[in-house]
Amino acid sequence: MENIIFITVIVVCLIFILACVIKQRPDLIVNFALRACLGTLAIYLLNMVLKSRGFTISVGINAATVATNGLLGLPGFLLLFGLAVYYFFTA
Repeated sequence: MENIIFITVIVVCLIFILACVIKQRPDLIVNFALRACLGTLAIYLLNMVLKSRGFTISVGINAATVATNGLLGLPGFLLLFGLAVYYFFTA
């Protein structure tokens, strides 16, 4: 029961913070959404190109990768593929 109350308080606080950010700076939300969409598209396209060339290195598309692209942009994209290459050669 205490966990449900704790989670509810966190969700309400996050909604309040998000509402304040949207009210003050709606351009931040648009910027995040554009970077997330373009980064996800770039991951998809690079995964297809690498697969067609015979490489088995790929980055999965999930909430964490979309958030990384949205928050960091191009450095996040490079970070994701850098980690994929690192784990490919160390595994």
